[in-house]
Amino acid sequence: MKTQENKLYSYKMARDTRFAPNTLFGVLTLATCKPSLRRNTQVGNWIAGWTSKSIVHNPTEVGEEKLIYLARITKKLTFAEYWVEYPQKRPVYTDDTSILERYGDNIYQPGEAGNFMLIKNINHDESKMEKDLKGKYVLVCEEFYYFSCLKPLIIPIGLRPRLPKAQTSYGVVMEDASGFINYVKQRADLCDKTDAK
Repeated sequence: MKTQENKLYSYKMARDTRFAPNTLFGVLTLATCKPSLRRNTQVGNWIAGWTSKSIVHNPTEVGEEKLIYLARITKKLTFAEYWVEYPQKRPVYTDDTSILERYGDNIYQPGEAGNFMLIKNINHDESKMEKDLKGKYVLVCEEFYYFSCLKPLIIPIGLRPRLPKAQTSYGVVMEDASGFINYVKQRADLCDKTDAK
């Protein structure tokens, strides 16, 4: 059955630093990079990020990609809305902040006349600002399964969605990925139970 809830966008990740996507504070957000993906996806769609040749710690060849994360979009916010609703995702730099608190992706502060100011962060400078803001929206995913590039999930051939061969603007779309999505949920549940022991 084809529904927005089973529609999947798969793309290859060039890096996995927990900045984009940002997995801090119990919600996965995508506020930078991938502007076409952020514009074109809808609430209810799923996004899958995969390893690639350039991914640090776990480079993989075409056809051998592993899953870094799977997330369901629950909100699409403007940058101004994101700035207000998720202040905890703003990077913080003080003597007592942890390294992870410096990786927040809420880096565009609204100004006058619809302009934005880039706030201090260690990932994006002003050269990335135009591309980031072209995405228009921040994707908020309250349901997500993050395995990381250090322990990516191997997906059986029969359940693997079609993947792009290289980096693409918004990846490859699969209209009904319910089998793949259910498999990832089951594996994530097993991992959680194993880690709890």
